[in-house]
Amino acid sequence: MKKLAVLVIGAALINVPNVWAASAKKSALAKGDYTLKIGVGVTAGLCSAPFFIAREKGFYKEEGLKYEEVKIDSGQGPQLLTTGQVDVTNNLLATLIQPIANGLDVRIPLGLHTGCIKVMVRPDSSIKTPADLKGKKIGTSSMNSSGTVITQRYLAELGIGVSTNHLEVEWLIYPSTELPLALERGQVDAITTEDPRAWIIENEGKGRVIINSATDDYLKNEFCCVLVASAAVLDKHPEVLAKFTRAIQKAARYVQENQEETARLMEEKRYVAGDPAVNAAILKTYNYRASVSEAETAIIRNARDLQRIGLVDKSVNVEALTRNTFVALPGVPDTLYK
Repeated sequence: MKKLAVLVIGAALINVPNVWAASAKKSALAKGDYTLKIGVGVTAGLCSAPFFIAREKGFYKEEGLKYEEVKIDSGQGPQLLTTGQVDVTNNLLATLIQPIANGLDVRIPLGLHTGCIKVMVRPDSSIKTPADLKGKKIGTSSMNSSGTVITQRYLAELGIGVSTNHLEVEWLIYPSTELPLALERGQVDAITTEDPRAWIIENEGKGRVIINSATDDYLKNEFCCVLVASAAVLDKHPEVLAKFTRAIQKAARYVQENQEETARLMEEKRYVAGDPAVNAAILKTYNYRASVSEAETAIIRNARDLQRIGLVDKSVNVEALTRNTFVALPGVPDTLYK
């Protein structure tokens, strides 16, 4: 019996450290000792500048963030968030609202910047104002693209029919790289595209901007790009998500105040292709005043507009959708700008 007692006690002593280790691991995770999976585009654009600046300028380190970068293809972000392959990424808000209304379970804690979408016509086109697009052919890369959705919203605001039961423009789909040629050949009257392609087309004298989300009154103050997080990382590691969000806020401010250096650094590190001078000029047309509350405003605006034009069902409660999607994280300032 005595020997058995010793064996039992010995077994207990062997197991105790395992229990302590599990408890310590759980406690560490609760305090933020979690490696955040950050989704970064394989062919990253200027919209992702704060992600690279946060790493290069030490803002992640400053926040004590443990992270790994996961290379993802453009447009895959929402799907990878829901499957747990990434925890956070950035995305054009206009392409998120419809999937969210249909059940996509993600959270938006921060608006990143304004600008980046343009509608262009040929330099010699008779189209002088956005209202002149009524009855015209518009080329786009996808009916789900941010450029298409933003253009639909803009035209609807002008009273031009964009819904399936009242369509006053014709949409034609082309690969994004072929849109400039379709415009040049007259296959379409206008195209919707993003920077830097739009900037290059304009500066080569092959296109004239008719709608610019960075400068037109209806869109210029609205955040087009936002941070998107999985619901799971918010539920399990809100403090880690807060660290990341603060780091991106700092990086966005750095981009806003240092466009030339940002463009040069991104080209040197091969984060983005193109001439640094051109990329710096493009960055200057955006406003990287990253904001928490402005993200909420943009969600509401987009959802209401998409509901009005029939891309979001009328039965969807916009206020409930916003409450479920937008999150203001404790310890994250609304903005670093007054």
